[in-house]
Amino acid sequence: MQTLILRGQIKGQTIVLEQPLDLPEGTLVQVEVHLPTSPEVQAQREQALQRILSMQLPVAEWEQMEDEIIHGAIRP
Repeated sequence: MQTLILRGQIKGQTIVLEQPLDLPEGTLVQVEVHLPTSPEVQAQREQALQRILSMQLPVAEWEQMEDEIIHGAIRP
């Protein structure tokens, strides 16, 4: 699957993109929306990462640890 990263704004129930997609009409797409984080939240995340890295703990799989952190952060 090809990935296109575009920015836009939500207006009502519509996402208005900054630039056109230039895809044929009827093309199926999968949309993933990423909302910007506030500077305070971003600073907290960076501080947490620095605390984790400063522990210098052994890690079997960095990718697995990253996935677990991400999934833990998005669980309701």
